[in-house]
Amino acid sequence: MRTLIQRYLGFLAALAIAIVLPVLPASAQATASSDHATGTLLVERSEATPGDTFLGALRLKLADGWHVYWRNPGDSGLPPTVEWTSSPAVTAGEFRFPPPHAIPLEPLMNYGYEGEVVLPFEITIAADASPGDQLTINGLFDYLICADVCIPEAITLSITLPVAAAPSADEEASGIIAATLAKLPADLTGRAAIERTDAGFRIGVADPAVAAALVDAADVRFFPNGPEILHPPLQPARTGPEGVVLELQASDFVTPNSVIAGLLVVEAKDGTQKGWEVAPAPGPMPEGISTTEFVRTGVDPAKAAAAAKASAPAVPLDFGGSIVLLGLAFLGGLVLNLMPCVLPVLTIKAAGLVHTAHDPVQSRKDGLAYLAGVVICFAVVGVILVALKAAGDTSVGFGFQLQYSWVTAFFALLMFAVGLNLLGVFEIGGSLGGVGGNLADKGGTSGAFFTGLLAAFVGAPCVGPFMAPAVGVALSQPAPMILAVFVVIGLGMAAPFVLLSFTPAFAKVLPKPGKWMETFRQVLAFPMFATALWLLWVVAGQAGRDGILIVLAGSIALAFGIWLATRIGNSLAGRVIAGAVILAAFIVPSFATSSLKAEAAVVAKADTWSTSRVAELQGEGRVIFVDFTARWCVTCQVNKGAIGDPSVQKAMADTKTAFLIADWTNKDKVIAEELARHGAAGIPFYLVYPASGGEPRKFDGLLSTGQIEQALREAAGSI
Repeated sequence: MRTLIQRYLGFLAALAIAIVLPVLPASAQATASSDHATGTLLVERSEATPGDTFLGALRLKLADGWHVYWRNPGDSGLPPTVEWTSSPAVTAGEFRFPPPHAIPLEPLMNYGYEGEVVLPFEITIAADASPGDQLTINGLFDYLICADVCIPEAITLSITLPVAAAPSADEEASGIIAATLAKLPADLTGRAAIERTDAGFRIGVADPAVAAALVDAADVRFFPNGPEILHPPLQPARTGPEGVVLELQASDFVTPNSVIAGLLVVEAKDGTQKGWEVAPAPGPMPEGISTTEFVRTGVDPAKAAAAAKASAPAVPLDFGGSIVLLGLAFLGGLVLNLMPCVLPVLTIKAAGLVHTAHDPVQSRKDGLAYLAGVVICFAVVGVILVALKAAGDTSVGFGFQLQYSWVTAFFALLMFAVGLNLLGVFEIGGSLGGVGGNLADKGGTSGAFFTGLLAAFVGAPCVGPFMAPAVGVALSQPAPMILAVFVVIGLGMAAPFVLLSFTPAFAKVLPKPGKWMETFRQVLAFPMFATALWLLWVVAGQAGRDGILIVLAGSIALAFGIWLATRIGNSLAGRVIAGAVILAAFIVPSFATSSLKAEAAVVAKADTWSTSRVAELQGEGRVIFVDFTARWCVTCQVNKGAIGDPSVQKAMADTKTAFLIADWTNKDKVIAEELARHGAAGIPFYLVYPASGGEPRKFDGLLSTGQIEQALREAAGSI
């Protein structure tokens, strides 16, 4: 609607110019303002001739603190564009971009301009134009302008240009355009080469003009044309009498056929810039470039911010803060027992309590074994997170274990094997988790320990109430506090079953063991199969349809190995053969899925989340609902029932809400960093941006339809 209004106003402006033209002098400039910029259309000619070719330009003067973007905006943003509606005899070309500046926005890096930018373009007048014609150069100029927020703006600019027998110059416009032409990137006269490195690429440029500019340089940077290079990192440089060599880090968009090209920019100590278009050819670095490290006179803001963030020691909480944090962790672990992802495993433990409740000694042993399994699992997760953070991976988040398809495939097969065990297809020293006739005497304690491990591993990715803030704060603390929080989460999760195991009165209200337990044991197999099916669905999102086939083939091999064990497992050779088949059934599918490329998930009525998309929608004044989700998060899928409820969908329609999905099924550094920026330790996590702008409202854990509806209507300002 806004664009239509602007076009209509542009038409009225052109009509007004045509009406008053006889009484106004010819002008080669037109100016209009938006909320944060003033744009001027410049043309070198005040009068043109048939077949004439000359330059025009868009001049943007930006409000303080705001910027627009280069042809490659970097990690986010959009370059300026124009839609021409000029006279048929007028043809206008593409913008030519002067060298940009690096604009850091931690943790991103954008490329663009602040203050003022002039974007020249070529104009051609048709040869069949006649002297005396009045030609209109008219365009709708769109640009994304950003400070802390980004706003898409547009202005319509129009000039009426007379056609004459001889050309006439507009001196002011010509001077501005000529000054810009001197700043435009030049072509290399020397040689540019590129090599692959472990981290990405090495680009070498040997050129006399580049070497001369480096003598008084404060900075040198390569601005890529495409997404193959990571934008934020500082680019280590080595200089010599012939030129420069830069080390670049590759992004996830690099393919074996990627062609790297871009702009080499040298910034002098007085702030002026010189740029060269670089299309390096594969090959060794040019000669004449020494190993002397280039010393920048300024500090790269993005590098400094990242280094400060990485090196800054965590500020430990005081005693009171530590108690509150550990209390939240305990409550989070306690509530985790109610999460949908944990319930199937907990049914096994519940059945074990029924069996051992009338044997207090065995009941206490099983309770402590279950406690050990849960706590050890959470402690291991904590140790891994501490190790990853120590290695510099700041994007790791809670629930990382199911972000890898091979781990998910392994546990899908394990759940299938557990189901077969519960059905009685095979026995391993007694039934799992304390269910079975002879488990009280032999296998109960080990079964309870394994059940604790399994419940904690499957339950850890589901961040419930209280746990999200606890883990979020913990990850900013020193390693001992991180480990303490994870151990306390385990204590909270295990507490209900440990309490029941040590409560003799509990046995009085439970039925006595009997034949009914064998039937109950078999019934418990089906929640395990359902859990395996859920994990298989997660694999589908990570490794596509072929991943499903691989895991199903593994389940057949697993069943065959178990069958072999029951037939030939009495001899050593039989055990080796059956064991090899079972081991292969677990290992081969698990690692085969990791090599498959995930198919893109398509969600109806949803758009893909990105920071630039959020900025674009905020500029439109839209309510935005962002769903940070993953296939491996069962609570996320439960919440989709609330999100898809007709009443919520109606609220979204009434409030014109934009629904964005940030899919974290596979490891994604950008999503992880966005979660960390909002203080979220894991998912499910939701943001509701108000239509009026500003900070979003945050939600985690299980959602209700009423909660979502109220948040949307408040964000729209309707209540």
